[in-house]
Formats: sequence, C-alpha cells, structure tokens
Amino acid sequence: MIIFSKFAVLMRLFKKYFAVLALTFVCAVSYGQGKVYTRKARLEEFPYKTTRIVLTGKEVFDTVIKEEFSSRWMVTPYEFCSVKDYLADKLGTMYYFVRFAFDDHYTYMVLSKSGDPQAEDQLKRGFDVVMIPIAPAESAGGDELVYLPAYIDIMQEYITRALESEKVAYSGLKGICSKPVGPIYADRERALPAFIAGEAYANVKVTIPSSSNARKYCELIISTDTHELKGYRKK
Repeated sequence: MIIFSKFAVLMRLFKKYFAVLALTFVCAVSYGQGKVYTRKARLEEFPYKTTRIVLTGKEVFDTVIKEEFSSRWMVTPYEFCSVKDYLADKLGTMYYFVRFAFDDHYTYMVLSKSGDPQAEDQLKRGFDVVMIPIAPAESAGGDELVYLPAYIDIMQEYITRALESEKVAYSGLKGICSKPVGPIYADRERALPAFIAGEAYANVKVTIPSSSNARKYCELIISTDTHELKGYRKK
C-alpha cells in the first residue's frame, strides 16, 4: 500500500508538470528553428517599448484617462495618442497600445502589441495581449470611469506576471486571480463607496451585462484597497 501511495503521488506530480516540460521543449525547439515562439517570448521586449494610450475623442472620458494613466501607469514609458495615430502605427513594431474596443457584448480596455498579424516573423506579429471588460458594448453607465484605476492596475499586474510566467501568459485574467480576503460587496450602492474610499480588506463584485444577450455577463471581483483581481468569469 505504501509503494502504491508513493507511485500515485509521483504520477500526480508527473501529470502536473508534464505540460510545463512539454512547453519548455517546444520553446527550445522553436528558438532553434527561429519560427515559432511562446506567448511569453513574444512579450519580452514589452518593458523597453513605449506604450501609447489611445484617447477616445470623448472629452469627459479622455480627461479621466489622462489623469488616471498619468498617476498609475508605471511598467513602461507611455504617451497619449489619437485613434488616427493608432490606425497609422498599429502595423509597425515600435509600440504597444492600450485602447478601448468593443464587440457585440462588451466594451474592453485592451493591451495590444503592434505589428502585422500576418507577419512571417512571429516576433513582429501584432496581437491582443489582454482584454479587460469594463462596460456593456452600449449604454455604459459611468461605473467604468470609477473603476478605471483598478482596471489599469489589473492590466499592469497581468503583463508583469505574464513576463515571468508562461502559465499566466496563456491563462489570461484568470491566471492572476487570488482568493479574496474580507467581505465581497455585490450591491452597487455599497460597492462604489467602498471602492472610492479604498476600504481595507474588502472587495467589490463588478457585474457587466451583455448588450446583446440578457443571459450573458462578465463578473470581476476586485479588492478595494489594492485593486487585485480576486475573481473573473464570463457567462
């Protein structure tokens, strides 16, 4: 029985780390061939690139964007640009962009790497690094401006950890979630004041409904004092 127990433990450990070992092997082969790169490898130059924050053209929103990014963005050099600038430069390889985009369901704050998505050299291909849902695609209520400081911090936390961990790089927002400590305020009337006050050891549940499907929604649980992401799901 003891031998069987030890064998079972070894098998569990093998299964747990097999994916990591396989990924390491693929990465090594990829570098040797010079053709295929892991997601983490494709992000390695991020700290040395300028991140351009794309303004929306909406005065109130852009005022808040400028204020919050100026006080919170710390992971790279940054500058603000217009949508026109983004369209002109998005296929080049000089920048990363933080922009606001939407699909049929949600509005997102997106960190993207510039470059041609069809480039033969994978290191020069553009792609969306992470997308944070912040509001419905239509009829945003303004809460996204209140929670913008948290969304900025969450984006920085994700990219920082993705540069260190292949698992996080591929897991997206779920890869940086940690267990919440303290109460979780789901009611908007309680959540907003707690977030604005930066209440210690508490969390808010931000629920974002889909604009096109009443059954769909995104849910984020965010700590009110440190802006850590404690939970994320899309239904």
